[in-house]
Amino acid sequence: MTLKPVSMLTVMALSAITIAGPARAQIYKWNEEGGSVSFSDDARNIPVKSRKDAQIIATPDQNKKSEEAEPQDKGGSGLAPQAVAQPAGMRSDKVINVPLKSHGFSYLVDTEVNRGTRASFLVDTGASFVIISPELAKKIGVSNMDNLPKMPVTTAGGVSWIYLIEIESLKVGEAEAVHVEAGVSSSIGEGFDGLLGMSFLNEFIHQIDGPGSKMLLKSARGAGQSFGGHDKGWWRTKYTHYSESIRRFTAYRESLVTGAPLDDPEIKKVKGFTEKDVKKIIDYYTGLLNSLDRRASAAGVPSDWRVYP
Repeated sequence: MTLKPVSMLTVMALSAITIAGPARAQIYKWNEEGGSVSFSDDARNIPVKSRKDAQIIATPDQNKKSEEAEPQDKGGSGLAPQAVAQPAGMRSDKVINVPLKSHGFSYLVDTEVNRGTRASFLVDTGASFVIISPELAKKIGVSNMDNLPKMPVTTAGGVSWIYLIEIESLKVGEAEAVHVEAGVSSSIGEGFDGLLGMSFLNEFIHQIDGPGSKMLLKSARGAGQSFGGHDKGWWRTKYTHYSESIRRFTAYRESLVTGAPLDDPEIKKVKGFTEKDVKKIIDYYTGLLNSLDRRASAAGVPSDWRVYP
C-alpha cells in the first residue's frame, strides 16, 4: 500500500523537497512494461516505444554560470566539520549500483538505518517521505509516538496519520543521506520495513533499472561551487522547504489561536488539527532547519545560500 500525502502536505510541506536532488540535471521519467517506473538523466536510456510518453521532471539550472562566478563567502559560525553528522559523500562522477529485488510490480532494496540497523525498504517514488513501520521505529529507539508530531496522509483505505521523525542516517549501498525527513506508519504494507520515498531519493540523481534489477544513484552536485558535497540549488531548496513549512504552519497556528481568517487555500483543507498538533509540527521543522544550519556552518556554506522563516 502506497502512502501519499493529502493536498496540503504535497503542495506545501513537500513540494520543494521533491526537486531537491536532481534540480541541476535534466531528469526523465517513463513507465516500463509491467508497470515499473524508470528515471534517467540521459534521454538515450529511454526505450524508443516509451519516449512519446516520457516526462521531464527536472530541468537544468539556468543560473549555473552565475553561481560558478560567485565569490566564496564562507559565512557560518566556523564549527569544526567533525562536530556535525555528515554523509560519507560521493564523487560527483561516481555511480553507485544498488541491487533490487522484485516485489510484485515494485522493488525492495536493502538499507542501513542510523548506521547499524538493517532493513528492507520498498522503493516508492510516489511517496514524498521515507516511511518506516512502528517495529523498525522501535528498533532505532523511537518511543512515545503519541507525543510525536503527526500528519494526515491518504492511503487506499482512506485518510490516515503518520508520526514525523528525523532519521539520523539512511544508507542504500554506499549512498548515505543524513537528517532525513521521515514518518512512521502501520499502513505501509507487508513484507518490508519501510518505503524509500523522495526525502531520500532526491538527495541523488536516481534511476531505476527494472530489467537489470538495480538502482543507480549518483551525486546531484552541480558543476559550480559546492559545500559539504552539495551545490547552491540543493542548499537553498532544503532551506526553503523547511523555512516555508515553519512559516505556513505558524500562520495556521495563529489562525487556530486567534480565529483570524487564513488566506491559504491548501492549508484550509486540513481538518482535525489542534493548536498543540500544529506547534509540534513547527518544532519538528525547526529541528530539521537547525540540523541543516549546523551542517551548513560546518561546511562553510555562504550566508546567501541560506533561507530562514
